[in-house]
This record gives sequence, structure tokens and C-alpha cells, in this order.
Amino acid sequence: MFKKNFIINLFLIFFFQINVILADAFDSKIDEIRAEINRNDLKSAINLLKKIKVGNDTQQDKVHILYGDIYLKINQTIKAEEFYEKAFFTTNKYVESLSLVGLAEVKLIQGKIDKSIRLSKQAISINPDLIRPKITLATALTRIGEGQQAIEILQELHNNKKTAAVSLAISDYYISFNDIDAAINILENYLKRNPNHIRVLDQIAGLYLFKGEKEKAIEAKLKVYKFHELNKDKKKILSTKSWILSVDPTYFDEPVIIENIVEKILGYIEKEIENYDEKEVKPDYEDFVFAPTGTGSGFIVGDGKFVITNYHIVQTAKKIAVRNGTGIVSEAKIANYSKEYDLAILKLENPYPKKFAIDSKNFAEPKIGADVISIGFPGIGITFDQPTITQGIISKIFDDETGIMLTTAAINQGNSGGPIFNLEGKLVGVSFATLDKLGVLMTTGQIPSDMGFAIQSNMIKEIFPYDNKILTRSVKFDKSTLYEKMLPSIALIAVSN
Repeated sequence: MFKKNFIINLFLIFFFQINVILADAFDSKIDEIRAEINRNDLKSAINLLKKIKVGNDTQQDKVHILYGDIYLKINQTIKAEEFYEKAFFTTNKYVESLSLVGLAEVKLIQGKIDKSIRLSKQAISINPDLIRPKITLATALTRIGEGQQAIEILQELHNNKKTAAVSLAISDYYISFNDIDAAINILENYLKRNPNHIRVLDQIAGLYLFKGEKEKAIEAKLKVYKFHELNKDKKKILSTKSWILSVDPTYFDEPVIIENIVEKILGYIEKEIENYDEKEVKPDYEDFVFAPTGTGSGFIVGDGKFVITNYHIVQTAKKIAVRNGTGIVSEAKIANYSKEYDLAILKLENPYPKKFAIDSKNFAEPKIGADVISIGFPGIGITFDQPTITQGIISKIFDDETGIMLTTAAINQGNSGGPIFNLEGKLVGVSFATLDKLGVLMTTGQIPSDMGFAIQSNMIKEIFPYDNKILTRSVKFDKSTLYEKMLPSIALIAVSN
């Protein structure tokens, strides 16, 4: 009897050890696939996923998470959501937290800010050690103007984990409030520790260019270009090379040599594999084919064929491109403009769907004291694939021929040209400038409150004739609902001068 029990126990131990080995081998494969996703080699990731053998429900859920990550990477949010939801009903808390993070990011991209915040908080409550849900939460809060809450989350993260994802998120925060120097500083400090991190180099290249530091911008971007060459990512190679050539058309006329660049980048790739964050997936939005030297905001009209913005944004532009809030890019040309009212209408080379356009029947005259929100791409717009909002009231309407109104909704540099809506979703103005607080302080000795300048919506007829006599039913929205409703209609304007 003793001998029989001993053999049974020995068999159970052996069986357990085999299962542990198999589980470790499976997780090793999962990490390998995650690494391929992280460096944008989705073809290799999919091929590996097809070959992986699933032994139980938890392993199947981990595979679902990876498919969700892949679809999120290519901005296919509906498919991504399907796979994250499949993994959500797992009994494994760790996998559940990853599915919640994925769903939170899906909702953020879809503009469903309230749902993104709720899902992020759920993920944090299950797994407080994950970085991604905290960054997603901070990003969602920033998008709806809750900047103080956002920076508190990010600063706490940065004090404990100075990762690339955290540094990039803080940089994004500073950009959103037009503090480019602070955004560069946070990324430069990170690069002192990890000088070849591709995402950080990519972001700082754009910031350097906006500061007029072309040599630094190209130096950083060239490393990104070499990285994509090593990965044989043809799409990224083309877009990155186009970016460099738009800054310096003769740059590739002579052989470009950077000492040990290949060795350094290969080292970066290995480090990325080792330190891959469970959810460090950033959805791909369509790239501009040139390096923007200026940006602004705008909104789609005319059945999707036109975009309205400020004239001063595009006045001297040699190239103009537009990307809407869902990531679709189209080149554009000035169709009409008014210097007097600082308005321009752009004709799109590839029109957007008609449903993305703001119908002229939803243009309304502004009213003093009305609650309004300003939507646009703050800062320089390089890292902000989606817009942010600020909220305030209409504080003054000038009755003269200038067509100007004042609002307490903060208008940052990149917000120029963006729409101002009342809470019924009616367009009441177009942002064009913010109050020079430093100038007022130096002149009066007093710090003024936030004040933005906008063109009244009825001035749009100067460049875009329309008839809005059709009355529509009035329904009030909260700012999160308005954000979601207007997301596809808001445009980032990129120019090369």
C-alpha cells in the first residue's frame, strides 16, 4: 500500500512539474509576441499567435488580450473591444485587469471619456501596480480639462517609476498647456538614462522642430528612421524619411553615418523586449507626410469636403494637412479666407464621410453668460492624436463689425481655429487667440483670469455661405458627451512653412 501511494504521489509531483514547465513555456511565448507588438512587427506577432497552443481558459484569455492589443495598435477599436471583452470574463485577476486597461483605452479613443475613467479606476483597484491604467486615467482627465487631477496622478507615477510611458505622458500634459520647454526637459532627462528609446526620440524630434532646433530634430528623427529600417517597416520608413526631407530636402544626398547607430538600436530592441510593459500599446493614427512647423485646430463642414480654421494658421503655409479626431489624414488647400475675421476654409483632397461634418443648421448665435466648451488640439499637437476641451462661459460679445466675443474657456496656442460649442451642441464661435497674461501683468501689475478671444459663428458666412433657418430641437449635454459627439468632426491642422 505504501509503495502504491508513493508511486501515485511521485506521479502527481511529476505531473505538476510538467504543467509548470508547460505554463512557463506558454508565458514565454506570450512575452515574445508582446515584444513583436511593441516594436510594431504585427505580422510576426500574428504568425506566432497562429502557432501557439492553448491548454486552458486562462491561456486562451491571454491570447485574446494580445489580439485586442493588435487591433488597438491599428486603431480598429471595435475589433479590439470584442477581444478584450472575451478576456474580461476570466477567473484570473491579472488577466481581468489587462482586459479592463484595454477597454479603457478603447473608450478613450472612441471619445467615451466617462467610461474610460471608470474602467481605468476598476483596473487600478484590481492591480494597483499596473502603470497603463493610471496613464490612461490621467489622459482622460486631461482631455476633459481636469488638469490638476491628471498631473497629480502623473507626478506620483514619475516619483516612483520613471519609465518611458510615464515620461511621455507627462510631456503630453505639458504640451496640452503650451509649456514646450517643460515637455522637452522631461524627455531630455529620460534620454540621459535611455538615449535610444525610439518613442521618446520620435516625440522630442517634433518638439525640437517647433523650437526651431532643426539639427537636434533631425538627429533624433534619424535614429527613429534607422530603427524602422532595421524592423523593415516600409510604412514607417517612408513617413519618417519624408519627415526628414521636409525639414532638409538635401539631407540624404550624401551617405549619412552615425557612429555605432546599428549596435545601439539593436541594444534598444533587446531592452524593449526585456522591459516590455504589459499594455504599452499606442494606437496608430495616420502620419503626416511632412514635418509640421506649425499646428492649429479646425472643424469639418460642407458634407465632409471642407474644414474651417483660422487664416493666420495657414496664411504662409506651403503644405497643409488635416487629421480628424479619429486619426484620418487628408491634404488640403485654401479655398477661401477672410483676413478681417481671421477665418479660412480648406478644401480637402480626400473628403471625410458626410456624417463627420458639422451641419450649418447647428450654427447658433452666441449669448452672454452661456456655458460653452472649446475643443481643439492644445500645445503643438504633435503627440495629441485627439483633442482636449476646456469649459467656461461667454463673458462679452462685441456688437461692432469685428465679430469678436470673449470667453473664460482657456484657449491655448494649438486651440486656434477650433470650435466653441454651447451645451446644446451648437457652434457659437471659432477660437483665435488667448489673452496675453504676462503682458497684462507687466502693464497693470495684476494677474488676469483665463480669457479667450473667438470669432462669432455668424461671421463664418463671410467665407462659407449657409442657411441655418431650420430650427432643431435643443438638448443639453454634459462635456463628456459633447466630446464624444464631436470627436470625429474636430481637426488638427498641420502646416509646413
